[in-house]
Amino acid sequence: MSPNRMWDGQAELRWSMERLADEALDRAGIELDPRGFLIGLPEEDQERPIAIEPRRRAFDLSELDGLMTKAERRFARRAKKLPDDDSAVHERAALLESCRREIVVEALTTAAHFDDRTVCVGLSVVVGDYRVFPVLAVRSEAWESLHRLKPLSVDGLQLPQSFPDAIVVDVLRAASRELDRVTPTSLMSVDAGAVLRAAADSFVNGVVARAGQEFAHGVRDALDAVSAQTYEGRTSLGSLALAPRGDACVEAQVTFEHEIPLSVARSLRKALEMSGRGMRLLTDGRLVHGLGEIKTSYDKRQERCFVVQVVGNGTWELAHAGTPLIRVEHGQPSLPREPVDPDLFDDTLRRVFSRSVECDSEGLWEMTQECVRQQHGTMLVVHPEAAAEGRRLLPQAYTIEPTRLGPEALRSLTNVDGAVLVSPDGVCHAVGVILDGAATGTGDGSRGARYNSAIRYLAGEGQGAMVIIVSEDGRIDLLPHLRRRVRRDTVQKVLDRFVQAVEDEEDYEKLARLDDRCGDLEFYFDLDQCQVLNEARESVEQRRWEEERVRLQVVPVQPHPAMDDGYFLDPVS
Repeated sequence: MSPNRMWDGQAELRWSMERLADEALDRAGIELDPRGFLIGLPEEDQERPIAIEPRRRAFDLSELDGLMTKAERRFARRAKKLPDDDSAVHERAALLESCRREIVVEALTTAAHFDDRTVCVGLSVVVGDYRVFPVLAVRSEAWESLHRLKPLSVDGLQLPQSFPDAIVVDVLRAASRELDRVTPTSLMSVDAGAVLRAAADSFVNGVVARAGQEFAHGVRDALDAVSAQTYEGRTSLGSLALAPRGDACVEAQVTFEHEIPLSVARSLRKALEMSGRGMRLLTDGRLVHGLGEIKTSYDKRQERCFVVQVVGNGTWELAHAGTPLIRVEHGQPSLPREPVDPDLFDDTLRRVFSRSVECDSEGLWEMTQECVRQQHGTMLVVHPEAAAEGRRLLPQAYTIEPTRLGPEALRSLTNVDGAVLVSPDGVCHAVGVILDGAATGTGDGSRGARYNSAIRYLAGEGQGAMVIIVSEDGRIDLLPHLRRRVRRDTVQKVLDRFVQAVEDEEDYEKLARLDDRCGDLEFYFDLDQCQVLNEARESVEQRRWEEERVRLQVVPVQPHPAMDDGYFLDPVS
């Protein structure tokens, strides 16, 4: 048997675990670029070599000797606090496993030949002669930038500190289940959707536990149900304050004599109509017991009072102290995306319109924020020739004398269907505008009519304009979607790493990752870079043919016609 072989199928299982983690995190809107490993430590025969899948020189094996002995010593020190009888057998087993994982995390962090990743270790399982630990290594910068709740344990179990944390834990837990079969499988038996739902349940239940209700379950299902319910034809809009009952940080203004279970969707939906500005339904995670609000004096460091915002159409969001923690749309959980900020808004505005066009970025941003405050969807169309465009769109628009709209006027004029047409200097020229445009196949079937009509408009007569779409839940979309600006040396370094890996004949998995990274940046490549990339890809496929008599078709890339120097952050040297 190969010194790296633990069982047949280990390479496939490791790859399957990594792909599952990547897909689940990607669907949740999180870029962590996970790398999967299986770490096998000898269970009894300590003369056996340590096994790592894949053996890609990622760790210094000399740093991994004697880890289980170290774990047992740590366990012995901590176990002194536990009863030495059968009443604590499960607690002792959990503590021992916790010590093993801690020791492995510390050792892998020291042994890693990389310094830009954080290792996360799952529950170990004995497979043959080895104790196998599933491991995911994620990008440290992205991992550490995630908003986290403080560490907290309930009955010895660590609560997830963030939704991404719960996803990684659930993938590792699923991998441990596969390892625990009589014969470990070569593929994970769960899909990304199941992982996301399980992770969302774990995280939401953990938040409810932080609010004092340690044994409440099914809160995510209850919120999914109420957000999808209508009341007398109206979609669900409202909010709940999740906090310990009677907490000093909550001001209760109304107390219900007959409490409402969260699990009764129709009753909860009716009660939701009573929430509004300065008034939320009060819940402890199991029952709705009144109306009130979290006091402004609440110390957010305590992390025991949370807000659930139900925005209708099957969508709700959980937040703490104004920071969104998780968003669920039609049962699909994700990390709330970053809102559009004034800097991004200003950058997009100035990239869409030439420097010769006068732009009132602050005025347009304030109009956008006023649309957000109205809590109903609307659309602003910023056109460099707004007056002429308003006349062209007659009679499917109400043209007005050019004027700057105040909040009250904007509120009234956006009550009618259609967009508000303004010039880049913030002057309004038409309201109730119905945009024209032919179907182009570039829309998004998952989005509504407002979004797709804007796509069609910009692809037709609206070229050169900017469309600001405000959804009912306050989310802002800026069209056209401009690719991010990058540094020239970043693009070149990515290409150089791929070319070097091809010359070094690295394994195909590493080459595929580097190739994918090049694919992400193909838009920015010039003619010479495209030729270098094409030659490198052809070289990989030629090697594959010589080694395996198989090759993948290479589609040559060419410079993108829309690419120009405006997409670079640094000027031409």
